[in-house]
Amino acid sequence: MPTINAKPFDQEMQTILSELMSSYHAGELSKKDISDIPEDIFIIEDENKMVGFGVIWEYDSGKQLIQKAEKDYFSDDEKYLEKDFYIDIKNKTDFIFIEALDVLKEFEGKGYAALFVNWLKAKYPNKKMYVYTLDKSRNFWFKQGFEVLGNTVWMTYN
Repeated sequence: MPTINAKPFDQEMQTILSELMSSYHAGELSKKDISDIPEDIFIIEDENKMVGFGVIWEYDSGKQLIQKAEKDYFSDDEKYLEKDFYIDIKNKTDFIFIEALDVLKEFEGKGYAALFVNWLKAKYPNKKMYVYTLDKSRNFWFKQGFEVLGNTVWMTYN
């Protein structure tokens, strides 16, 4: 039965991620400064084998996610496109940001990503969740009950 386990997001984990060739986010995460990543990464395992992972941030204030979004997701000349994001998030407190959810290519289509999202929903039943989506993953997030945030690529749940 698949499990989800927190592991320290340290140099050893960055090395493991750098060696993954069948993951969308692993390469970029392996190069980030330790201060730019959460303390833990959540590993999706099946029969003691890593099949995927998730990176989430717990934020106390919308300002924290706005700073991260401006640093990592918005270019200066595109910020105006994200006005719905700014309006929605600026006064939010106590929520989750899903920075990455990857299932290794050889394990895709087996329900591991949905398992992770359902685990998050159970772990944080009363918290709003945000995710910055890519076109190719949008349908997945819709299936998980997420909704588009205004006219942005951001999606929310709860």
